[in-house]
Amino acid sequence: MSGGADQAARRDALGEMLVNRVRKNSRKLAAWRRKTGVTCYRLYDRDIPELPLTLDWYEGQLHAAAWSRKRDQDDPEAAAALAAWLVTHVGEALGCDPKHVHLKDRRRQRGTEQYTKRGPRFRAADRRFAVAEGGLQFLVNLKDYLDTGLFLDHRQTRAMVRDASQGRRMLNLFAYTGSFSAYAAAGGAETTTTVDLSQTYLDWAQDNLRLNGFDGLDHSFARASVPDFLVDARNRGQSWDLVVCDPPTFSNSKRTQDVFDIQRDHGVLLRTIRDVLAPGGLVVFSTNARRFKLDDDAFAGMLAEEISDRTVPPDYRDRRIHRCWWATS
Repeated sequence: MSGGADQAARRDALGEMLVNRVRKNSRKLAAWRRKTGVTCYRLYDRDIPELPLTLDWYEGQLHAAAWSRKRDQDDPEAAAALAAWLVTHVGEALGCDPKHVHLKDRRRQRGTEQYTKRGPRFRAADRRFAVAEGGLQFLVNLKDYLDTGLFLDHRQTRAMVRDASQGRRMLNLFAYTGSFSAYAAAGGAETTTTVDLSQTYLDWAQDNLRLNGFDGLDHSFARASVPDFLVDARNRGQSWDLVVCDPPTFSNSKRTQDVFDIQRDHGVLLRTIRDVLAPGGLVVFSTNARRFKLDDDAFAGMLAEEISDRTVPPDYRDRRIHRCWWATS
């Protein structure tokens, strides 16, 4: 066999291996999906070492991420071509329209790079479409950003927040596209306050709330650095009964000279949150930092419990996709 034929045979073997694993995973999740009504879920996440891909299903559209490996650095173009072929092959096997197959290069990210538009200059809203979750709808964009607008691994956390929101004033920090705010509003929150440094994502959050019928003065949006927002709120004597805080691992921005590092800064962040938490209030804190170690006094004076085993959903093979704490004052 020639070298080209050998490569084609290897590619075909990898393709069939990937398709078989995706189908197996899908069958394992079928009963759970029927029971819960989940329509957006993880199909595959680097289950096989030779196939470093993540595949998510969004109601008939396939969102894929290719992870770079050291061995791929010698020929990155060949690695990218193989990833593109594999993802197309899976899409065909799942009956997905080729224009609904989306592949991203999941290189190691720094700062806000994962939130940066990756396509040509046009309004991101032009490529958004609504998907269902928990009886609500959320706008996603599978083409233009590394992340889609909806973090599927927090599906169960959002449901827990909804269940805890009745009659509470809710504050959503590092809010991204506001899905926690929409869930809180659906759970009967008295008010929601959504805070993010990006106007693009604040507009997206407002669209998400409006899409679900939550509009008006009870739902406010603040473009601000979270540490600055909290200090200002404390100085004004503001308080909330429920605070959701899901920060990035690392963040910087042209709008602020500060650099946020979750490991270094979470203690100060959580202590400042306590300053704006009403008596009997609840804090839901989460991070996807792999080597995160919670400061001993981060929740000093509060009753805190790690609930990660309840918040990571069954479609995630990686049980360390995030860690989550539930703390009451």
